[in-house]
Amino acid sequence: MPKASVNGTILHYHVHGRGTPIVFIHPPLLNRAVFRYQEVQLADPFQVVTFDIRGHGFSPASETPLTYALIAEDIKSLLDHLNIRKAYLCGYSAGAGVAMQTMLTYPDRIRGGILLGAMAEPFNWAVRGQLAAASALAKLGMKTSLALLIAKANADMAETFHNLYYEAIRGDVRNWQQYYEAGMKFSVTGQLGSIQAPTLLVYGARDRSAYAHGIELHQMMPDSTLARIPDIRHHVPTKGMDTFHDLVTKWIMQHELRAASNGESHVDKNLIKKAMDYDLRIPDDVLADHGIMR
Repeated sequence: MPKASVNGTILHYHVHGRGTPIVFIHPPLLNRAVFRYQEVQLADPFQVVTFDIRGHGFSPASETPLTYALIAEDIKSLLDHLNIRKAYLCGYSAGAGVAMQTMLTYPDRIRGGILLGAMAEPFNWAVRGQLAAASALAKLGMKTSLALLIAKANADMAETFHNLYYEAIRGDVRNWQQYYEAGMKFSVTGQLGSIQAPTLLVYGARDRSAYAHGIELHQMMPDSTLARIPDIRHHVPTKGMDTFHDLVTKWIMQHELRAASNGESHVDKNLIKKAMDYDLRIPDDVLADHGIMR
């Protein structure tokens, strides 16, 4: 697995495909294995970047306590390492909070945000209780029990459970606890109006309280789209992947075509060609500028 020496730490990462880059951000305890389906199925026409946060999976433990701000710094440094000028971010669960933090801190490096089960703050007693319980279990060193619970909740089949559990258990339980603790303190509700990048908010249709919170986020974010995936709760990457992949592909294509129509020159030619397969409206001048025949 490739590794990058960035921001005073070592991050293990993978890059799949070529094209418009999407960086995926996992929640506490899990690692990049939770995005295995996305690595395979979105690698054309995108460049899928997954990585293990400090003290998770194959990335070594961090002596510096984990915070959302620190992870955002690491993401910016990883973009520098990979020579990626601007990328879409896709954060899952607490990783969506990290994505929002990164969008606020480094807006010039972010083309857009895809937020799965996002919370701008722990919005009710149930969420606060879950974070507090996970933090307490991690602080007590109950690494195996916690990893079993989280892996089982996210798994769609036995093989997925195996991958999630055995990669998660490699992590550092102190850094897990710090990540959960950071989630308990996180709050950017008052800053959402400052996020100018296009944002796709995605929730499982059965995750009702989170979706209600998502409606509030949608109303506060200037350029946001709100979507639900049928028949699932919170676990979009592993249990709602087919619908999600179609949704995110069309959404990014629409925003990249808008950028091309506005004269931005860096829009990926292959993405525009793929957009033709989705029956999206593509202006003739965009096709001509990229040397594409209709």
